[in-house]
Amino acid sequence: MARFTVGSVGEAVGALRALLGSRRPCMMALDIDGTITEERSHDNFRVDIGVIEGVRALEDLGVVTLFVTGNSVPVVAGFARYIGSTGPQVAENGCVVFYRGVLWSVCRGTARAAARIVGEELSGVVVPSWQNYCRLHDYAFRVRRGFDPGEVVDVISRLLAERGVKAKVSNSGYAIHLRPPDASKSAGLGFAARLLGLSRDCVVAVGDSGIDAEMRSAAGVLVAVGNADRELVEEADIVVGMPSGQAARTILEAVAVIAKRQG
Repeated sequence: MARFTVGSVGEAVGALRALLGSRRPCMMALDIDGTITEERSHDNFRVDIGVIEGVRALEDLGVVTLFVTGNSVPVVAGFARYIGSTGPQVAENGCVVFYRGVLWSVCRGTARAAARIVGEELSGVVVPSWQNYCRLHDYAFRVRRGFDPGEVVDVISRLLAERGVKAKVSNSGYAIHLRPPDASKSAGLGFAARLLGLSRDCVVAVGDSGIDAEMRSAAGVLVAVGNADRELVEEADIVVGMPSGQAARTILEAVAVIAKRQG
């Protein structure tokens, strides 16, 4: 379980100082859906305005911000540009990194074959994401109303095993993602940090889903929003006792306080 559960900016500052020691935060990594949105709901994509302000405040303090998301490159790169996030952007759940007009494939494989099978065999159960047209490695599907996402994950896993196709099958809370076996958000986040010559020890990462727990090995501090999946809560260093965007805003403000104090 998390070492710290916090309910205010002040408590978050104390927890971060205990975990970071004398290190100044150098990079803030944020998941998008369910983490910086106002709610954690598959049909709510409204980003918390305070999060946007928090990202800009950190950038002004010299703390690099980036997003580590299951979205495709065009979505995350466009979003980051307009809110002022300057770091390498990590898309497709760690498989792709985009920075200053250059795209790197971090994953070696692709789940394209798995996505084709699922799209053909389970069209009555799932709907392919429109973003799949822009994807290289990770493919997403929305579960149709009336079906339980957890059960659908099991059905897809069995179907792919029967076909001899290897792929990670994960539920982000917004979509079911099919990923190559080597896919990991930690791989993408670690690659992004190395691009800038930054150590993982000063990276703070925030998420809401079990997939975000993968950032554990690439971040010095892992934070879960208050309504996060149990898998992430068990891996996180800090749990912010507020939902989604409110929690992300709180940890952003806390990181800004520490960055200001340490100059």
